Amino acid sequence: MAELYYSNRNLAYTYNVSVATVYNWIDAAKNGKLDLELYEHGEKAYVRKNTRNIAILERLAKERKKYRPRQAVKEVTPRPEFYKIYNEGQIYDIVVNLEKHHEVDVEYNYFDRGADNWDQYIQRLSESDTPHYGGAIELFSLSSPYLDMILDDYDRVNIVDIGVGNAVPTRAFIKHLLDINKLGRYIALDISPEMLHIAKRNITEWFGDRVALEDYQLDITRERFGHILAEDYIKNERVANIVLFLGGTPNNFRIPDDAFRIIQDSLRKDDLFIRTSRLDTEMTRNFIDFSNSDPNDILLDPITSFIFNLLNIDSSLYEFEKGYDETLRQRYLRIRLTVAIRMKFDFSFGKQVLEFDKGDRILFWRAWQMTPTDIYAQLERNGFYMLHSTQTPDKQFILTVSQIQS
Repeated sequence: MAELYYSNRNLAYTYNVSVATVYNWIDAAKNGKLDLELYEHGEKAYVRKNTRNIAILERLAKERKKYRPRQAVKEVTPRPEFYKIYNEGQIYDIVVNLEKHHEVDVEYNYFDRGADNWDQYIQRLSESDTPHYGGAIELFSLSSPYLDMILDDYDRVNIVDIGVGNAVPTRAFIKHLLDINKLGRYIALDISPEMLHIAKRNITEWFGDRVALEDYQLDITRERFGHILAEDYIKNERVANIVLFLGGTPNNFRIPDDAFRIIQDSLRKDDLFIRTSRLDTEMTRNFIDFSNSDPNDILLDPITSFIFNLLNIDSSLYEFEKGYDETLRQRYLRIRLTVAIRMKFDFSFGKQVLEFDKGDRILFWRAWQMTPTDIYAQLERNGFYMLHSTQTPDKQFILTVSQIQS
């Protein structure tokens, strides 16, 4: 039945309108003032999912902006630091995502001082009993016998650490490989140059010259990395490559499969792919906590608000929303605008202006909720074959070991 119609909440989210606006559209359709086709279930009515309705809905969304009084629009311009921290290509990516999807890529929070914010947060967690990075440290310990058995046939082990952050969750695994004299190359990939710098600093502090970190600034949703490992393949040495994707990063992407397809395309048949993830439970659905800040003001926390503050949207222009969306199965942090705004961005080739209506939402953080079944299905549809999985005893986190499907 769910295939036949939009839920009112999902419709509001898709077209960036309020739920009240959706109800008004439905009432207008009931009274013959709109040509929307409805699906009626008991006393409730919903908009049917069909091509004809989509065209009408898009027209209605555009008309709301067309007749908006210009004096009701507030001007917003990013802070000067915004243009110093991000290059023009990254700014263009931010603008496109705001325009098309009304969201900001969470990874842009980890540039400049945002990288230090994240490092300090993870360091605090590592000094407490709170699990972090998808429970990676505990999960590696639980999976160590299995990994050692697989790696027994190899002389050296290369690690490719995707979204390396500050390298804290990989520290124990690196030490283990050093202790058994098998560590080859340690390759760190991250979109943020500042994060790569922090990772290199930490690796040097922990291991001195025993580990030479190779760092590459790379966007895993767009760029392959197989060429980085080509030398070892050509030499035909007995080297195992282990690719790590740890913590919540994959579940923060708008389309997580984009990253998994890039990874699959970058691996060879014998490479191992290890990912960790927080699992969907009643506890995790209510878990949105990045610091000791007031839980009602979490967007003001420096981790989630870094790029938000750079965009310079005054707090008087929005209401903050956080929670769990049952329909989309995701936790979210977002704002709902209380007035219409016009955002102006400067480029070397001109200006770009984005307009948002009162009631529009802008998403700044999401986490897709994943069950073990969801994770296995995600791996399979992206060309992976799962060899092994481990869950923490509290069933909050999972680690999977996979190879590409032959």
